[in-house]
Amino acid sequence: MDEPATDPEALDEELAEYEGALDDVDSEMRELVAALRAETDRSLRLAVQYSGDEWDLVFAREDVRERYVEAELERRVETLVLKGHGDPPEEASLRDFGTLDAVMRWYEGVVVAHFPAREWSGFVFTFDREASPIVDLADQHLGDRAQDGS
Repeated sequence: MDEPATDPEALDEELAEYEGALDDVDSEMRELVAALRAETDRSLRLAVQYSGDEWDLVFAREDVRERYVEAELERRVETLVLKGHGDPPEEASLRDFGTLDAVMRWYEGVVVAHFPAREWSGFVFTFDREASPIVDLADQHLGDRAQDGS
């Protein structure tokens, strides 16, 4: 984990370095969105880039944008960003695992993919839920157990 700088000049230098890196990320993010749309057969719903409390809705599929009024869509994006803040790239108790590359959340109709970049920044993508053998098998098994009361 990056240690925070305490010297104001060092903080300014670190911030300038980080902002410069974000310029490249923004371009790469847009290229990634185009590639995801091509590879996922249009199942990509949202693409969000975030840093701290700020976020940029890089992509919103037309039907998703039409489904929600702007304020509701913003609340949903803010919720996704907050969930991303809960999964930092490094956790002391799991340090031997290495850095966290991604977190997947499988909802009944949507898959959410979080990719943390730094402590408070990263990327979120949402997709229509497609069949996934591992998740569907576990869901079926665990769902059966819950219904049986086991």
